Amino acid sequence: MRNLCTSASVIILLLTASLTACKKDHSEPPPVITPTVTPIPYSVMAYLVTPTDKTFNADYYRAIKSALLAIQDYYKGQMGGKTFTLNPVVLDTITAMHNSAWFTQDNGPEISGTAGVKAYHNTFYEMTQLLGSRFDTTHITYIAWVVSDFPDETIPKGLAAEGMPNITGLINKSPNPWRGAAAHALAHAFGVPEPLQPDPNGLMSEGYPHFPNCVLESFEKDTLNHTQFFH
Repeated sequence: MRNLCTSASVIILLLTASLTACKKDHSEPPPVITPTVTPIPYSVMAYLVTPTDKTFNADYYRAIKSALLAIQDYYKGQMGGKTFTLNPVVLDTITAMHNSAWFTQDNGPEISGTAGVKAYHNTFYEMTQLLGSRFDTTHITYIAWVVSDFPDETIPKGLAAEGMPNITGLINKSPNPWRGAAAHALAHAFGVPEPLQPDPNGLMSEGYPHFPNCVLESFEKDTLNHTQFFH
């Protein structure tokens, strides 16, 4: 009986080791990120911004990168084959100068603005400081996911800002509503305003939670076609 118990224990140990090895073998390797030095003119530059009190999270990176590609494909379907250009790395990463709380607080009107969207203005300020003369909203449209607890805040045009609620949504099992929110914010960054009338199916209105089963209205497509970002 003792020999049988010993043999069974050995088998269990071997199976456990085998299962552990399988899990390790199937784990995703860290993403390889080659920073964008010279962005493509009239392209979208996307950033995962990590504040000083946070650490880089590869799961966030993968989920956001996947969302960007889905959003690019969505616009292609809505715009009759036209869409925006992403840079080869798709999603760049950058370490912020400030901690996560700084993005949500009032840092004075020169930084945080006076329009009530402090996180947006704080993110805009942070990107100008981090990128310097390379921050060019004429030739580049930006979207930044910041690891800080604020909702999407975007003012047309130039930059879309998303916080942790969107990131958390993108890494769950049903990311499409959060992809829709990011697609909505990106349209603002391209210069599309809020619609005057609500539309339950409109990306820019009440339809974005149903992404990709939502639509761009004709005047929104016209706005995008008048930019140099869609081809």
